[in-house]
Amino acid sequence: MEQTVTGARRIVDCDVHPLIKSVSALKPYFSKEWADFFVPSSVGQSSTNGFVFARARDRYPHPNTTYRLDALPPAGGPAGSDPAFVVQDLIEPFGITTALLLPQEHYGVIRFASSAAAAAFERANNEYLIDHWLEADRRFALALTVSEHDPKAAAESIRALGHRNGVVGVQLLINKSMLGSLVFDPIYEAAQEMGLAIVSHQNGSEGCYSYSQVPAGGAPRFYGERHSVLPQIGAANVVDMIMSGVFERFPELKVVMVEWGFSWLGSLMSRADYLWHKNRSAAPHLKRQPSEYLVEHFKFATQPLDEASGIREFEAMFGIPGLDRMLLFSSDYPHYDTDAPDVILGKIPEQMKDAVYWRNAVESFGPKIFRQ
Repeated sequence: MEQTVTGARRIVDCDVHPLIKSVSALKPYFSKEWADFFVPSSVGQSSTNGFVFARARDRYPHPNTTYRLDALPPAGGPAGSDPAFVVQDLIEPFGITTALLLPQEHYGVIRFASSAAAAAFERANNEYLIDHWLEADRRFALALTVSEHDPKAAAESIRALGHRNGVVGVQLLINKSMLGSLVFDPIYEAAQEMGLAIVSHQNGSEGCYSYSQVPAGGAPRFYGERHSVLPQIGAANVVDMIMSGVFERFPELKVVMVEWGFSWLGSLMSRADYLWHKNRSAAPHLKRQPSEYLVEHFKFATQPLDEASGIREFEAMFGIPGLDRMLLFSSDYPHYDTDAPDVILGKIPEQMKDAVYWRNAVESFGPKIFRQ
């Protein structure tokens, strides 16, 4: 068993969300033109103006907001905006070795009509997090965030920032294009070249806009409905990447799926394998059965962990073939449905603990997930 100096297992939390206190914090990272565009004098200095400016109002607002009130930093600002408090509130109490930062400020970029504005905002926020979070504590790691607005510009940003200490992945925001689309190839090429895993996290756009992906059947009407069926979008993109031959084009690429669930993997892959064996011409890009690509290239985060109704259902959920190689721990801090590490990790079968705690994270992100 790999241990820390305190004797506890290493723990990699693959879903921690940082926010900026104000869009004004990004001003030094913009050119003058983009600073004037994003930080007009009328915006003011509200602790949440950066987040509100960046993101259109969700079509499905949570009735009590999605952030925990007990995660608000004592010094002010929204939950997840103070790296020192995240260390105090999450990392230290639970012995987290590495917390992977998946910035949410970017999620509003999906609605931007201007590709140039999207690229400027993404680059500024990425650089801010490198300077103010990665420099604050070696236990933070970062997935740079890019979108499909301008894949070539995204690839340039990945190559420019991907070598920085603590950068371990690329959070790719999905919108209208499925992840198997050729439009993403410049991003995948740059990520593979830099040794960075692709991270896909639901971003709030799903079903909200006429051009964003929706679950099967159409756009949901309520938050609870949307939250219940979001795994459909994750499953569809997993299959699309495999069937479209992404991993034949980029054989070293690793993909981490966050907040899409995982209990559906068994039935989905058995069906995909069956259909591929029956009619291989239906997936002409594949040289192996779909489940082999799945286990080799994909990882899935635990949160939100399905609530099993009994021991048989629980054992079936963790008995999916190959799951021991595909599962990563995630808390989703500081959201209302944060999975407390001590509770969730206690539910992982003993024979899978090391893999879920940290080994699978190293397989996806490389040894650089642990900073020296």
